[in-house]
Amino acid sequence: MSAPSTARPVRRYLVTGAAGCLGAWVVAELLAAGQEVVATDLTEDRRRLELVRLRPSDDVPWARLDVTDLDALTAVLTENAITDVIHLAGLQVPFCAADPPLGAAVNVVGTVNVFEAVRRLERRTGLVYASSAAVFGAASVSGGHGVRDDALPDPGTHYGVFKVANEGTAQQYWRESGVASVGLRPFVVFGVGRDQGRTSSATSAMLSAVVGDRFELPGGGPALLTLARDCARWFIAACDLSLTRGGCDVWNVPGQTVRLDDLPALIDAHVPGAADLITVGAGAPSAVPSRLEDPALHRVLGRDIDTPLATAVAETVAHFRQALALGILPGTASSPPSSADVPSSPRSTS
Repeated sequence: MSAPSTARPVRRYLVTGAAGCLGAWVVAELLAAGQEVVATDLTEDRRRLELVRLRPSDDVPWARLDVTDLDALTAVLTENAITDVIHLAGLQVPFCAADPPLGAAVNVVGTVNVFEAVRRLERRTGLVYASSAAVFGAASVSGGHGVRDDALPDPGTHYGVFKVANEGTAQQYWRESGVASVGLRPFVVFGVGRDQGRTSSATSAMLSAVVGDRFELPGGGPALLTLARDCARWFIAACDLSLTRGGCDVWNVPGQTVRLDDLPALIDAHVPGAADLITVGAGAPSAVPSRLEDPALHRVLGRDIDTPLATAVAETVAHFRQALALGILPGTASSPPSSADVPSSPRSTS
């Protein structure tokens, strides 16, 4: 008799915000694991997904979807027999600051719609959504103490306020409807595909070094860095947990603390001469906490997902070099954004 198979059953995931960096990595990791994926976004731009996969991605099922449209969202879930949802769609800090009503529509109403659409399925569905370290404000970083998963929120931006609201939405859907979920709070995500947003400078510095451009990091304070691939793996694993644990847990995404003024030397170890190209400005330190205290994800899932920072930098540099050799890397970190780098709609994600 042959041994029983230990292969993971194939499921069908809906990924919102698939055109963004984290969305691209989640889609790529799921496909690499043999899972079925329906990628959705308001845009059909697969640039980041192709960069992450180092190959064309026309074969990936893709649906244009506005998460503020509940009927459309419900239809996509139903028509594609979705078993799991990884919700990443949303507007970043600058877009929410520029247009708070639109930010609330996409980030808050859009998330309510995801929960409502899952509730309407009337079947157990894995669900994980992206909260953010932005729920913690300046008070959370005073004194240099690590932030806990159960720390009280203290947002300092509209974006952070919207993410706090989403965590409350998850609680209510669990209490009132039994919709289980896990919310994850990434801190500073870096790696291939991280080309936009307030905290993308670490990745831009690596790409600049690879192509031989100068780049200035904005300030040398500490930051909690998480490799984009690791972050994607945390989301996928957490989606599984939402089915097995029930409830509405919200957890911080682990990473490694580094001072940004130490980053040029780390890059220089893999790109000789990078320390001369990458400088550090005098910008104000980030108001986002840079250390975690006893992260629950480590207790629940272990530390196997964590990639050592030096290894992560080396892998990112190698990936950029391969992308350049294949001719699929659009522009450079220090180039002004082209029309392809700017969301065609403010509801597009990054």
